[in-house]
Amino acid sequence: MPERLLVLVAGGDPRLAEAVRRCVAPCRRPVAVQWLRDGALALARLGGGDVDALLIDPASEGIGDLLEVLRAACPRDRTIVVSESQSESQDWSAELRQVVETRPRQPDSPGAPRRGPKRIGFLGAKGGVGTTTVALNAASALARTHATLLVELGSGNDTLKLHVRTTARSLSPPGAALNCLWSVKDISRLRVALAQDLVDSDKVCGELEAAGESEYLVLDLGSTLTPAVIGALPGIDALGVVVDLEMLSAECARRVLSTLGQPDLCPRGSIGMVVVNRASLACPFSVDEMQRLVGVPVLGTIPSAGDLCSSAQKARRPVVAFDAESLAAQSLVQVAFSLAELA
Repeated sequence: MPERLLVLVAGGDPRLAEAVRRCVAPCRRPVAVQWLRDGALALARLGGGDVDALLIDPASEGIGDLLEVLRAACPRDRTIVVSESQSESQDWSAELRQVVETRPRQPDSPGAPRRGPKRIGFLGAKGGVGTTTVALNAASALARTHATLLVELGSGNDTLKLHVRTTARSLSPPGAALNCLWSVKDISRLRVALAQDLVDSDKVCGELEAAGESEYLVLDLGSTLTPAVIGALPGIDALGVVVDLEMLSAECARRVLSTLGQPDLCPRGSIGMVVVNRASLACPFSVDEMQRLVGVPVLGTIPSAGDLCSSAQKARRPVVAFDAESLAAQSLVQVAFSLAELA
């Protein structure tokens, strides 16, 4: 499969990002588009490398002051600044397609080592938004067709063991960062690393990647930036920030993303939101409003399903296995594969 290219859109709004996706869709090579409204976060993402083209909307709030810094962070021939008139007429589209089509291919080296598992992380904007539930169900969905490891890195009450029925465990050698991995009942391709079994949480991800036994490494990062989470963030290929559909959660998400704008914290891959909708029907706050306020794309919305989630938890089974036909399960599967596509 041809190497995938990445176009980073700094500033603007979701409509600009969607226009970029339509622009690059006909290209011969696969192209991913990442939209980050915050200039500092976009700058940190550029510092992580692997950005093939940069599209900047200087009229956006928070972009103008960083315009020259952003331009200096990406080669001139791969940077496109969209003027207000261009944003309407899309005069930038031909220039962007030329940049994408003329990017040199990276030849495959026959002796090059196989790439390790793709890292997908879930970080709660605040406590109680359902980060562990989303991470477990995303890992379970991926495990239908791929070998998947789920690692509980977040601090708190070590709740993962309350959500899943583990069976046999495989012990690690002495001195390893993890005491053991657990198999999961009825999900043969999924294994989990519980917080209670972590010996050195700073090293566990590296050891699991080096073992080469999985295609996806799903990280439950909790809602606190502990040293273990801080160490794991830069290596994440796709990050889902889990939020409730309400104003407080939106503000917490903005603060989290502002913190992630630091160069040593920014994930190397894409960032999006997973919205858990537990709001009342009368709540005037919409998903579009959440996306506008936080400034990263919404990857999926999980509908309200309190009774279903409670029943699944009592059975210690993921929702995607407990009731695969439910709307909540299908939404969780969509989130999993949206992030897998970005990773």
